[in-house]
Amino acid sequence: MTSQKTWWGLAFIDSLTQFIDSGRLQRGRAYRTDHRMLAFDLNKNTIKATIRGNINPYFGVTKEPKYIVTLSLKSIEKKRWTEIISQICQNPGWISKLMLNEIPANIEQAFGANSFLPTSFNDVTAKCSCPDYANPCKHIAGVYYRLADILDYDPMLLFQLKGLTTKELQTALKKTELGQLFSEHLDTQVNTEIYTSKFKYSPFIAKKEVNSNTNKTSNSALKSNHTVKTFWHMTDWPAKELEVEQQTISAPLIKKQGDYPAFWHRNNSFVAAMEEIYQNVRKRNKKVLG
Repeated sequence: MTSQKTWWGLAFIDSLTQFIDSGRLQRGRAYRTDHRMLAFDLNKNTIKATIRGNINPYFGVTKEPKYIVTLSLKSIEKKRWTEIISQICQNPGWISKLMLNEIPANIEQAFGANSFLPTSFNDVTAKCSCPDYANPCKHIAGVYYRLADILDYDPMLLFQLKGLTTKELQTALKKTELGQLFSEHLDTQVNTEIYTSKFKYSPFIAKKEVNSNTNKTSNSALKSNHTVKTFWHMTDWPAKELEVEQQTISAPLIKKQGDYPAFWHRNNSFVAAMEEIYQNVRKRNKKVLG
Protein backbone atom coordinates (compact mmCIF):
# COMPACT_ATOMS: atom_id res chain seq x y z
CA MET A 1 0.00 0.00 0.00
CA THR A 2 1.34 3.40 -0.97
CA SER A 3 0.62 6.86 0.40
CA GLN A 4 1.33 8.67 -2.89
CA LYS A 5 -1.59 10.48 -4.52
CA THR A 6 -0.17 11.15 -8.00
CA TRP A 7 1.44 8.96 -10.60
CA TRP A 8 4.72 10.90 -10.46
CA GLY A 9 4.97 10.51 -6.68
CA LEU A 10 4.37 6.80 -7.12
CA ALA A 11 6.82 6.66 -10.04
CA PHE A 12 9.54 8.14 -7.81
CA ILE A 13 9.09 5.36 -5.24
CA ASP A 14 8.87 2.70 -7.96
CA SER A 15 12.14 3.92 -9.48
CA LEU A 16 13.87 3.51 -6.10
CA THR A 17 12.75 -0.12 -5.86
CA GLN A 18 14.77 -0.88 -8.99
CA PHE A 19 17.96 -0.74 -6.92
CA ILE A 20 16.77 -0.67 -3.28
CA ASP A 21 15.23 -3.59 -1.44
CA SER A 22 11.51 -2.82 -1.16
CA GLY A 23 11.38 -4.24 2.37
CA ARG A 24 14.04 -1.84 3.64
CA LEU A 25 12.46 1.03 1.76
CA GLN A 26 9.02 0.46 3.28
CA ARG A 27 10.48 0.60 6.79
CA GLY A 28 10.85 4.34 6.27
CA ARG A 29 7.16 5.09 5.74
CA ALA A 30 6.61 5.64 9.47
CA TYR A 31 9.52 8.10 9.56
CA ARG A 32 8.18 10.49 6.89
CA THR A 33 5.65 12.15 9.25
CA ASP A 34 6.03 15.43 11.11
CA HIS A 35 6.14 13.50 14.38
CA ARG A 36 9.36 11.80 13.31
CA MET A 37 10.87 14.35 10.94
CA LEU A 38 11.89 17.38 12.97
CA ALA A 39 13.49 19.27 10.07
CA PHE A 40 13.50 18.96 6.30
CA ASP A 41 15.65 21.51 4.46
CA LEU A 42 16.08 21.57 0.69
CA ASN A 43 18.89 23.48 -0.99
CA LYS A 44 19.19 23.04 -4.76
CA ASN A 45 19.48 19.26 -5.18
CA THR A 46 20.44 18.42 -1.58
CA ILE A 47 18.15 17.57 1.33
CA LYS A 48 19.19 17.73 4.96
CA ALA A 49 16.75 16.24 7.47
CA THR A 50 16.69 15.72 11.23
CA ILE A 51 14.79 12.61 12.34
CA ARG A 52 13.70 11.52 15.80
CA GLY A 53 14.94 8.05 16.67
CA ASN A 54 13.81 5.50 19.28
CA ILE A 55 14.82 5.02 22.90
CA ASN A 56 16.14 1.50 23.40
CA PRO A 57 17.60 0.75 26.86
CA TYR A 58 18.58 -2.74 25.70
CA PHE A 59 21.17 -1.16 23.39
CA GLY A 60 22.04 1.55 25.91
CA VAL A 61 19.97 4.28 24.23
CA THR A 62 18.29 5.97 27.19
CA LYS A 63 17.72 9.40 25.63
CA GLU A 64 15.78 10.12 22.48
CA PRO A 65 18.34 10.27 19.66
CA LYS A 66 18.22 12.65 16.72
CA TYR A 67 19.78 11.51 13.47
CA ILE A 68 20.92 13.68 10.58
CA VAL A 69 20.20 12.47 7.04
CA THR A 70 21.84 14.06 3.99
CA LEU A 71 20.50 13.10 0.58
CA SER A 72 21.29 14.50 -2.86
CA LEU A 73 20.37 13.56 -6.42
CA LYS A 74 22.86 13.62 -9.24
CA SER A 75 22.48 16.82 -11.26
CA ILE A 76 22.42 16.97 -15.04
CA GLU A 77 25.00 19.27 -16.64
CA LYS A 78 23.78 22.62 -17.99
CA LYS A 79 24.94 21.76 -21.51
CA ARG A 80 22.88 18.59 -21.45
CA TRP A 81 19.88 20.47 -20.10
CA THR A 82 19.91 22.65 -23.22
CA GLU A 83 19.55 19.53 -25.37
CA ILE A 84 16.80 18.10 -23.14
CA ILE A 85 14.76 21.32 -23.18
CA SER A 86 15.11 21.41 -26.96
CA GLN A 87 13.55 17.93 -27.09
CA ILE A 88 10.77 18.92 -24.70
CA CYS A 89 9.88 22.03 -26.72
CA GLN A 90 9.26 19.89 -29.80
CA ASN A 91 6.33 18.17 -28.09
CA PRO A 92 3.20 20.36 -27.61
CA GLY A 93 1.74 17.82 -25.20
CA TRP A 94 4.74 18.03 -22.89
CA ILE A 95 4.74 21.83 -23.01
CA SER A 96 1.06 22.08 -22.10
CA LYS A 97 1.46 19.65 -19.20
CA LEU A 98 4.55 21.35 -17.79
CA MET A 99 2.98 24.80 -18.08
CA LEU A 100 0.17 23.44 -15.89
CA ASN A 101 2.72 22.12 -13.36
CA GLU A 102 2.13 18.50 -14.30
CA ILE A 103 4.68 15.87 -15.31
CA PRO A 104 4.03 14.23 -18.71
CA ALA A 105 3.90 10.44 -18.46
CA ASN A 106 6.52 9.78 -21.15
CA ILE A 107 8.86 12.72 -20.56
CA GLU A 108 11.72 10.29 -19.83
CA GLN A 109 12.10 10.01 -23.61
CA ALA A 110 13.53 13.54 -23.71
CA PHE A 111 16.34 12.69 -21.29
CA GLY A 112 18.03 9.97 -23.31
CA ALA A 113 21.00 8.55 -21.40
CA ASN A 114 20.36 10.91 -18.47
CA SER A 115 17.72 9.54 -16.13
CA PHE A 116 15.00 11.87 -14.89
CA LEU A 117 14.20 9.57 -11.96
CA PRO A 118 16.88 7.76 -9.92
CA THR A 119 17.48 4.25 -11.28
CA SER A 120 20.72 3.27 -9.53
CA PHE A 121 22.95 4.20 -6.59
CA ASN A 122 24.92 6.33 -9.07
CA ASP A 123 21.95 8.72 -9.26
CA VAL A 124 21.67 9.38 -5.53
CA THR A 125 23.98 9.93 -2.57
CA ALA A 126 22.61 9.34 0.93
CA LYS A 127 24.08 9.03 4.40
CA CYS A 128 22.75 8.97 7.97
CA SER A 129 24.35 9.52 11.37
CA CYS A 130 22.58 6.48 12.87
CA PRO A 131 24.58 3.30 13.69
CA ASP A 132 22.84 1.30 10.92
CA TYR A 133 25.43 0.99 8.15
CA ALA A 134 22.97 -0.45 5.64
CA ASN A 135 21.80 1.88 2.91
CA PRO A 136 19.09 2.88 3.10
CA CYS A 137 18.46 2.79 6.80
CA LYS A 138 14.89 3.49 7.91
CA HIS A 139 15.75 7.18 8.39
CA ILE A 140 17.03 7.59 4.82
CA ALA A 141 14.01 5.64 3.59
CA GLY A 142 11.81 8.07 5.54
CA VAL A 143 13.36 10.99 3.66
CA TYR A 144 12.65 9.21 0.35
CA TYR A 145 9.00 8.84 1.28
CA ARG A 146 8.78 12.42 2.54
CA LEU A 147 10.20 13.62 -0.77
CA ALA A 148 7.63 11.55 -2.67
CA ASP A 149 4.85 13.17 -0.61
CA ILE A 150 6.17 16.62 -1.52
CA LEU A 151 6.35 15.69 -5.20
CA ASP A 152 2.62 14.92 -5.09
CA TYR A 153 1.82 18.64 -4.83
CA ASP A 154 5.06 20.10 -6.22
CA PRO A 155 6.13 17.87 -9.14
CA MET A 156 8.36 20.59 -10.63
CA LEU A 157 10.71 19.92 -7.72
CA LEU A 158 11.97 16.94 -9.73
CA PHE A 159 13.61 19.35 -12.18
CA GLN A 160 15.28 21.27 -9.35
CA LEU A 161 16.64 18.03 -7.89
CA LYS A 162 18.19 17.32 -11.29
CA GLY A 163 19.79 20.76 -11.56
CA LEU A 164 17.18 22.95 -13.31
CA THR A 165 15.09 25.42 -11.32
CA THR A 166 11.38 25.85 -12.00
CA LYS A 167 12.00 29.44 -13.11
CA GLU A 168 14.61 28.32 -15.66
CA LEU A 169 12.24 25.67 -16.99
CA GLN A 170 9.28 28.04 -17.31
CA THR A 171 11.47 30.67 -18.99
CA ALA A 172 12.62 28.13 -21.56
CA LEU A 173 9.06 26.92 -22.25
CA LYS A 174 7.76 30.48 -22.68
CA LYS A 175 10.21 31.03 -25.51
CA THR A 176 8.22 28.60 -27.66
CA GLU A 177 5.13 29.80 -29.52
CA LEU A 178 2.79 27.42 -27.72
CA GLY A 179 4.43 28.10 -24.36
CA GLN A 180 3.99 31.83 -24.83
CA LEU A 181 0.32 31.30 -25.70
CA PHE A 182 -0.23 29.18 -22.60
CA SER A 183 1.58 31.73 -20.47
CA GLU A 184 -0.67 34.56 -21.68
CA HIS A 185 -3.73 32.43 -21.02
CA LEU A 186 -2.62 31.52 -17.49
CA ASP A 187 -1.82 35.17 -16.74
CA THR A 188 -5.22 36.34 -17.95
CA GLN A 189 -7.27 37.80 -15.13
CA VAL A 190 -10.82 36.61 -15.41
CA ASN A 191 -13.19 39.36 -14.31
CA THR A 192 -16.41 37.86 -13.01
CA GLU A 193 -19.33 40.16 -13.63
CA ILE A 194 -22.12 40.01 -11.10
CA TYR A 195 -25.57 40.43 -12.55
CA THR A 196 -28.45 41.58 -10.37
CA SER A 197 -31.72 40.19 -11.62
CA LYS A 198 -35.22 41.06 -10.60
CA PHE A 199 -37.13 38.64 -8.44
CA LYS A 200 -39.13 36.45 -10.78
CA TYR A 201 -42.07 36.03 -8.47
CA SER A 202 -44.67 38.77 -8.18
CA PRO A 203 -43.80 41.28 -5.46
CA PHE A 204 -46.52 42.31 -3.07
CA ILE A 205 -47.04 45.92 -4.05
CA ALA A 206 -49.54 47.97 -2.07
CA LYS A 207 -51.51 50.57 -3.89
CA LYS A 208 -51.85 53.76 -1.94
CA GLU A 209 -55.18 55.40 -1.63
CA VAL A 210 -54.70 59.02 -0.75
CA ASN A 211 -57.33 61.02 0.97
CA SER A 212 -58.02 63.85 -1.45
CA ASN A 213 -58.99 66.14 1.33
CA THR A 214 -55.96 65.73 3.60
CA ASN A 215 -53.45 64.62 0.92
CA LYS A 216 -52.27 61.89 3.36
CA THR A 217 -52.04 58.18 3.00
CA SER A 218 -53.89 56.02 5.47
CA ASN A 219 -52.40 52.64 6.42
CA SER A 220 -55.86 51.20 6.55
CA ALA A 221 -56.37 52.38 3.01
CA LEU A 222 -53.58 50.22 1.54
CA LYS A 223 -54.81 47.68 -0.97
CA SER A 224 -52.91 44.88 -2.66
CA ASN A 225 -52.25 44.93 -6.39
CA HIS A 226 -52.98 41.19 -6.45
CA THR A 227 -56.04 39.07 -6.46
CA VAL A 228 -56.29 35.57 -5.03
CA LYS A 229 -55.93 34.25 -8.57
CA THR A 230 -52.81 36.23 -9.54
CA PHE A 231 -50.87 36.21 -6.25
CA TRP A 232 -49.32 32.72 -6.74
CA HIS A 233 -48.33 33.31 -10.35
CA MET A 234 -45.09 34.65 -11.77
CA THR A 235 -44.98 37.97 -13.51
CA ASP A 236 -44.26 38.21 -17.19
CA TRP A 237 -40.51 37.71 -17.58
CA PRO A 238 -38.96 39.07 -20.76
CA ALA A 239 -36.52 36.79 -22.52
CA LYS A 240 -32.92 37.78 -21.90
CA GLU A 241 -31.31 39.28 -24.93
CA LEU A 242 -27.92 37.83 -25.57
CA GLU A 243 -25.29 39.73 -27.46
CA VAL A 244 -23.64 37.19 -29.67
CA GLU A 245 -20.28 38.24 -30.99
CA GLN A 246 -19.31 36.33 -34.06
CA GLN A 247 -15.70 35.32 -33.72
CA THR A 248 -14.19 32.92 -36.16
CA ILE A 249 -11.07 31.23 -34.94
CA SER A 250 -8.96 29.70 -37.65
CA ALA A 251 -6.50 27.27 -36.15
CA PRO A 252 -6.05 24.43 -38.61
CA LEU A 253 -2.97 23.03 -36.88
CA ILE A 254 -4.83 22.86 -33.57
CA LYS A 255 -8.09 21.52 -35.00
CA LYS A 256 -6.18 18.99 -37.08
CA GLN A 257 -5.32 17.19 -33.83
CA GLY A 258 -9.00 16.56 -33.08
CA ASP A 259 -10.82 16.89 -29.79
CA TYR A 260 -8.78 14.20 -28.05
CA PRO A 261 -5.26 13.89 -29.48
CA ALA A 262 -2.84 11.29 -28.13
CA PHE A 263 -1.08 13.70 -25.77
CA TRP A 264 -4.33 15.12 -24.32
CA HIS A 265 -5.45 13.12 -21.27
CA ARG A 266 -8.14 15.43 -19.92
CA ASN A 267 -11.89 14.89 -20.17
CA ASN A 268 -12.57 18.16 -21.94
CA SER A 269 -12.01 18.77 -25.63
CA PHE A 270 -8.50 19.90 -26.62
CA VAL A 271 -9.93 22.07 -29.43
CA ALA A 272 -12.39 23.72 -27.03
CA ALA A 273 -9.61 24.43 -24.54
CA MET A 274 -7.42 25.98 -27.22
CA GLU A 275 -10.33 28.05 -28.54
CA GLU A 276 -10.81 29.47 -25.05
CA ILE A 277 -7.14 30.43 -24.98
CA TYR A 278 -7.46 32.13 -28.38
CA GLN A 279 -10.55 33.99 -27.17
CA ASN A 280 -8.70 35.33 -24.13
CA VAL A 281 -5.73 36.37 -26.25
CA ARG A 282 -8.07 38.16 -28.66
CA LYS A 283 -9.85 39.98 -25.82
CA ARG A 284 -6.59 41.12 -24.27
CA ASN A 285 -5.27 42.35 -27.60
CA LYS A 286 -8.52 43.62 -29.10
CA LYS A 287 -7.12 47.05 -29.92
CA VAL A 288 -4.11 45.58 -31.69
CA LEU A 289 -6.00 42.91 -33.61
CA GLY A 290 -8.86 45.22 -34.50
